[in-house]
Amino acid sequence: MVAPNLRILLVEDQGELRRTFVAMLKRMGAAAVHNAPSGEEALETISQTPINFIISEWSLPEMSGMDLLREVRENPITSGIPFIMLSNQGELSEDEIAESSDYDVDGHLLKPLNHKRFESQVKESLEKRADFMETSVRLARAAAFVDIGAAKEAEITSAQEEKPESSRVWVESGQLFEALGDDTKAKKSYVQAAEVDEDCAKAYEGMSNILTKEGKSDEAFKLLQKAVKISPRNRDRQMEMTKHLLDSGDEEAARVALHKAIEYETDPAARSAAAAEFFMETGRDDLAEVEYAFALEADPENVHYFNRLGLAFRRQKKFREAIENYRKANAIAPDDAVVFYNMAIALAKSGDFNQAIGSLRRALVLQPQFPQAEHALKNLQVKAGQVPA
Repeated sequence: MVAPNLRILLVEDQGELRRTFVAMLKRMGAAAVHNAPSGEEALETISQTPINFIISEWSLPEMSGMDLLREVRENPITSGIPFIMLSNQGELSEDEIAESSDYDVDGHLLKPLNHKRFESQVKESLEKRADFMETSVRLARAAAFVDIGAAKEAEITSAQEEKPESSRVWVESGQLFEALGDDTKAKKSYVQAAEVDEDCAKAYEGMSNILTKEGKSDEAFKLLQKAVKISPRNRDRQMEMTKHLLDSGDEEAARVALHKAIEYETDPAARSAAAAEFFMETGRDDLAEVEYAFALEADPENVHYFNRLGLAFRRQKKFREAIENYRKANAIAPDDAVVFYNMAIALAKSGDFNQAIGSLRRALVLQPQFPQAEHALKNLQVKAGQVPA
């Protein structure tokens, strides 16, 4: 039997299997067993119903079990809910298992499962979580005090003393010490996490962050590489790797790392567009230009991509290329006011005020309530001497 106050959410897309698991959990004595056929419905249930234990299939349609785990862990309200992943024997790669560990999965249930084995594995996971609960509460209390600006290092130290064999405790301690501004204790905590578990990617990432702050970029990069090697599917870490590689001048390796970070985008055009947006955010408009060109090869009638590529050209002062780009967009979407507005900006930057004014007037015909276009038109008319200043 399980604790009578247990409220379980079972997420499984196969109806018959879902009903079987729900029946098993009810026989185990759970107070309530909710079920959902998809990750999206699971999140809706979690938002509306008190849940204190989740079992989810890995290979769900649309939102995968991993996506659901990430959503649960990144929400402060649900981050502490125990989460077990359900998958077929041999279904998950080492990289996928490492990714689930990155988000503190509490265990894996491997199908096929009979009732006895299912009950045994669920109980084992619950016992492990219960054993960790007091320590988890201490860390949560410490985090709450940090949030309100009241340091409570005693709670962190007590958690470390209670569970010195838990890399998760040391990693969370390191994160709390960082939040308190004590990078020395944070680094020691991350080092201890790596000693407890040499495959703890978060430990190396934490050490890398500290070394970056200390100005030791080469050492920081090596540790970040180690974290990425352990868990290569972590998006945020791959993004950080991309930034390091760009800073070091290795643009090709940066593009490879970035595409690994956004491989969740199954559509090639969307993947290249996501890469382009990252490069624009980091000030590498030249690389964004390349990625948007790839995106348009895959989706040649996407006006949004044309608009963003035009911006990348403008930032590089490639006004002729920007104008040509907007004209291509205009051929696809002749009634798009935004295209005319963007073309006007490029024309004005190139010094062609008259054509820019004409383009802005066209934008306002198509979209009369367009404040940015109205403002730009007035300014250009003054510069062109068409109206008094």
